[in-house]
Amino acid sequence: MSSTSTWSSQMNSQQHQLLIDGYIAHMFGSEAAERHHASLLKREPRDINWHTQVSGSLLFFFAATNGPGLVHHWILDYLRKDTGLVIPQQIWVPQNRTEVQRYVAHEQLYPPIFLVHSDSRDLGFPLTDVAAGNCPSLRDADQMALVGPGSHAQIRINWRGYAPWDDQIMIRRQNAGRETVSLVTFAKYVARKVKKFMELAISYPYNLQDPRWFIGDNWITPQDITLIGVVQVSQGSWMPILQLNDGFVRSVRF
Repeated sequence: MSSTSTWSSQMNSQQHQLLIDGYIAHMFGSEAAERHHASLLKREPRDINWHTQVSGSLLFFFAATNGPGLVHHWILDYLRKDTGLVIPQQIWVPQNRTEVQRYVAHEQLYPPIFLVHSDSRDLGFPLTDVAAGNCPSLRDADQMALVGPGSHAQIRINWRGYAPWDDQIMIRRQNAGRETVSLVTFAKYVARKVKKFMELAISYPYNLQDPRWFIGDNWITPQDITLIGVVQVSQGSWMPILQLNDGFVRSVRF
């Protein structure tokens, strides 16, 4: 942990709740977020003690685990910035029980990746800037992305009101060393897939029971989105954490 950070024990129960105030809870809902964190740590929820810490202007959540095995100090989530709604998505899971056991339960998932500014005062970058590789203040931009040993990753989007969508990205460099791509490159690839989905979604059927999340001109466009981070939901599968920009206003209504 950074020496400039200030310890904030028990804030999780007194002020900020991981399963209420975190980005992943806003994205997946509290129950699905709890299952995800427990799966990541390979612990029952009752055996996980949540804690918070402040670094710069950002509050993040991490966990200490009870019982045998490793104690994890991964950053599991950040306190959601009160600047815009998080796009709700249903967490993606493999289609059958055998695959769930193989690719989630028996696989050590990686902690979520958050796009933190180098001064630790802000989180996330405009989607269109990330897609262009234009995020010079991204912390650890040139460090290897912690995405696992594979050569490809599946980017999955379950944007509310639309059918599930996915596409593949490369996570290994196409050179002799086959190194894992950098964080800024991984984020760029993810952002481009989100843009691709949003551009295609204009022609996709949409469930009009909840028109708040409609994609299209005068509604939600790539220019209205901040890419906060990416969360691994299964071996080789990642989902983007997306937030509406501050001041987003729809121009028309149904």
